[in-house]
Formats: sequence, structure tokens, C-alpha cells
Amino acid sequence: MKKLLVVLLLLVVGCSVAGKGVNAFEGHVTAVKVGGLEVECSAAVKDGEMTDTEEGWPCLVLVPHDIPVHTNDGENLKMDTFREQAREEELLKIRVKLSESTEITEDPESRKVTAEEITVLE
Repeated sequence: MKKLLVVLLLLVVGCSVAGKGVNAFEGHVTAVKVGGLEVECSAAVKDGEMTDTEEGWPCLVLVPHDIPVHTNDGENLKMDTFREQAREEELLKIRVKLSESTEITEDPESRKVTAEEITVLE
């Protein structure tokens, strides 16, 4: 019985460690695209580790027109206002809450994500 309990415990711990899904990340908007944004997401790619390399990892964040956008103070922004601000303000810092937990890696396909909510941090 003890062995079964130990095996089950190891299985549960192993499964929780194996999945490195990201629910949200912070980064600077580097480009405004049709239907989305390019956001610097190197910290998500490197599991929050800051690296000394100059190589940045951009995420293509698909932004449905009806998702909520607000400031850090809780003020709601219209999507058009937010997109204009992102175009005008160099390196606007945002927090992107994802529509589903995603493993973000160096693979370009893993860095195409869909936003559920955006918070302007600056």
C-alpha cells in the first residue's frame, strides 16, 4: 500500500512539473499588426530567467477585437485607443493574459498565442 501511495505521489508531482504552461506574461509591444501585436516574450521562453544574450523572442499575440483592455489602475480602454497608443508609444509595456495555458518556447509556432485580456502597465 505504501508503494502504491509513493508511486501515485511521484506521478502527480511529475505531471505538475512536466507542464510548463504559461497563463500570462509581461513584455513590450514591438509592433502592431493586423489582428494582433508582436510582444517581446523572452522571459516566458526562458521560464522567467533573465539572460545576457541580446537575442529577443517575440510572441505574436492574436487580439480579438472584443477582449477587455485596461490600465494597471483599472481604467477600461477601447481597443482602437489601445492600438493607437501601442503604435505611438515606443515599447509600451503590457501584461497579456492568455485564453489558455500555453508552453512558450523558442519554436515560432509555440509563440503564436491568443490574448484573453490585456493590461497596460505603463
